[in-house]
Amino acid sequence: MKSAWAAILCSLLASTPLIAQDASVEERLRKLEERIESLEKENEQLRRDLGLEVVARQADVKMSGRASSLQVGGLVQAQTESGDRGDTRFSDGNSRAYLRRARINAQGRFLEELNFRVEMELAGSLANTTGFRSQLTDAYINWNRFDSANVRVGQFKTPFGFEQLYADPRLYTAERSLVNDRLTPGRQIGIQVGGEAYYERFNYAVGIFNGSGTNQNFNDNNKLMTATRVSVVPFSGRLFDNQSRWSLGINGFRTTDTNLTLPADFGVDSTPATPAKDNLFTGRRHSVGYDTQFELGPFELWGEYLRSTLEASNRLPSSRLRSDGWYAQASYYLILDKLQLVARREIFDPTNLNLDTTTRSSVLGVNWYIKQHDLKLQLNYMRSDVPGAAKEQQKVIARLQTIF
Repeated sequence: MKSAWAAILCSLLASTPLIAQDASVEERLRKLEERIESLEKENEQLRRDLGLEVVARQADVKMSGRASSLQVGGLVQAQTESGDRGDTRFSDGNSRAYLRRARINAQGRFLEELNFRVEMELAGSLANTTGFRSQLTDAYINWNRFDSANVRVGQFKTPFGFEQLYADPRLYTAERSLVNDRLTPGRQIGIQVGGEAYYERFNYAVGIFNGSGTNQNFNDNNKLMTATRVSVVPFSGRLFDNQSRWSLGINGFRTTDTNLTLPADFGVDSTPATPAKDNLFTGRRHSVGYDTQFELGPFELWGEYLRSTLEASNRLPSSRLRSDGWYAQASYYLILDKLQLVARREIFDPTNLNLDTTTRSSVLGVNWYIKQHDLKLQLNYMRSDVPGAAKEQQKVIARLQTIF
C-alpha cells in the first residue's frame, strides 16, 4: 500500500513543474506564460478535431507613420443578373454572377487636425471584364480644423449630383439612375473647400479639378473644371408624430475638354463630310442640377433633375447639344431597419436632336438589412424602354453586400 502511494506521489511530482524557491519572479512568469500558450494550442487543436470553428485572433496593426488612429476596412458586393440587356450600361443580356464592387480602404487622423483616406477598387464595373485591374477610388488629405471650412486635396467625388455623392454601399437600389451615371463627372483630382453651418442645416462645397477623369494625373488642356454644390434643410423636426426632414440642393459644374471620351449614348455626327458617329468630344460643358429629399418616419422620397449643355468645337453642324434627365424614388420600411420596399421612375435623354434617344426605366426593389448596411440583401426588377432595342427590356438584379 505504501509503495502504491509512493508511486502516485512520484507521478504527480513528475507531471507538475517544480519551481525552485529561489527562482526569480521573471522566471516564474515565463514558465506560466509557456504553460498558458501550450494549453491554448491544445484547446485550438481540440476544437478542430471536434469540427468547431476556431475564432481568429484580432491582428494588431502597427502604424509606420505618426497618425493618432488608423482604420482598415473594405466592401464586397457579389451580384447576379438575368433577363434582357437592360440600359446601355450593361454589355449584353447574358445571365451572370460577378463582383460589382470589391474594395479595401484605410483611413485615419492626425492630432494636427488632419485626416486622410485611401481606397483601392479591385473590381467595379457593370460591363463585361476580362481581367480585374486595381485602381484608386479615393485618395485625399482633409484639413478639418473648422466644420464650416474643411479643405480637401487629392482624388474624390466632385460636388455635383446628389445620388452620385451618396455612398455606394448605402444606396437603396442596386444601381444609380442612368442620368446620374451619365451626366456627373464623378471622381477627379483637385482641391475643395466645404463644410456645414447652422447645425447641419446649410452645407456647401466648392472645388477646382483637372477635369480629365478618374485616375488621370494630367490636365487635357490649360483650363480647370470648377464645381459647386449648396444644400439647405428648411425643416427638421417632428411631423405627424414622426421624425421628419426636408432638404433642397442645387449644384453645377463648368469645364473645357479636349478629346474627352463620352459614353456611346452621346454619339453625333462628327462633320457633314464624315457622318459616322463617335463619342470623342472637344469643347465646353456646363451642367446644373436640382434635388430634394423628404423623410417622414419609415418613408423617404427623393427627386433629382440634371441637365448638361455641350458646346463642341469639333462637330458641325450640331455644335450645341443638350442632355437631361430626372428620377423620382420612394422607399418605405415595412419592418423598421430590416425590410424596405423601393420604387423608382427615371428618364434620360442624351441629346435634344430630333431623334428617339430617350431611355425610360422603372425599378422595383426590396432590401433586407441583416445587419444594417454592413450586411444586406438587395433584389431589383428593372423594366426599360431603350432606344434601338427591339423590345422592352426586363432585368432582375440580386446583390449580397458586406462591409468590413
